[in-house]
Amino acid sequence: MTYQYTDKQLNTLNQGKNVYSVNAKYAEDNNKALVTAYPNPNPAPDDLEEINTLTVGDQQFQVIATESDPETGSDGMAVAPIVNGVPDYSSVAVIAAGTDPESEVNRPPLGFVSRDVASAIEARQGYLSPQYPVLDKFIQENPNVFLV
Repeated sequence: MTYQYTDKQLNTLNQGKNVYSVNAKYAEDNNKALVTAYPNPNPAPDDLEEINTLTVGDQQFQVIATESDPETGSDGMAVAPIVNGVPDYSSVAVIAAGTDPESEVNRPPLGFVSRDVASAIEARQGYLSPQYPVLDKFIQENPNVFLV
């Protein structure tokens, strides 16, 4: 039987302290731990704290892959619920963040149209979001994450 995520869990995982924190600049600017699949086992004293488990309510999730692309502002991660003390890889969820409106990437180049607005207009014209290639690459580089 596969794990059933609640709407609250998915919404919480898709918030700043979680999915946006796969971006080192966001984590540092917001005094959050860096979310990563592979925390540094020997961090220097001035390094960001790194974590690879997230908790929503009583449920823990193991971060098994992350992606952060500063050029497009795409941040995402794949998580597996921890069930009976071990990650349930048959129930992986992929969490993709919306663009952080405070990021440098999303600031309006001319002061009136943000990158999000420009991307929405472009996507409406029949093109893909600039985040699509980053997410597609994430899926291609992590094929085992998506096997169920």
